[in-house]
Amino acid sequence: MTMISQRVALYALAYGLLIWFEATLMIRWMGELIFVSGNVAWTAALFAVTPALVYSIGWFFFSAFQTPRAERAAAAILICATGLLANAAVIGWIDVVLPGLTAGQERLFASWIAWAYGFGLLSGLWPRNLARVPAA
Repeated sequence: MTMISQRVALYALAYGLLIWFEATLMIRWMGELIFVSGNVAWTAALFAVTPALVYSIGWFFFSAFQTPRAERAAAAILICATGLLANAAVIGWIDVVLPGLTAGQERLFASWIAWAYGFGLLSGLWPRNLARVPAA
């Protein structure tokens, strides 16, 4: 069993917090434009684009920090765990953190979080080989 290096683990935690913070600010300021509860086509497009966005965020981390294949799954878990824990607090105080969202938009936000972080976890496992990322 391969352990994740301390350097990669710390960078993964910091990166997860940074991504969460940026996404939270973006949703706070533009949430009404991102989560449109009455527009099925827009919602479907949002959910369709999310995997590519999440994979690119994961690939950037793995490439920038030259994360070996054996450490990618653990790094993805740490990145996602940081954001999921922070989003648990956001959902607990959603009226304070994201005051512009309606109840329908809050539900879309919560389901989008699960969708995005699910792909974030998968980004550490698949694809096996990534461009500009160490294979060993």
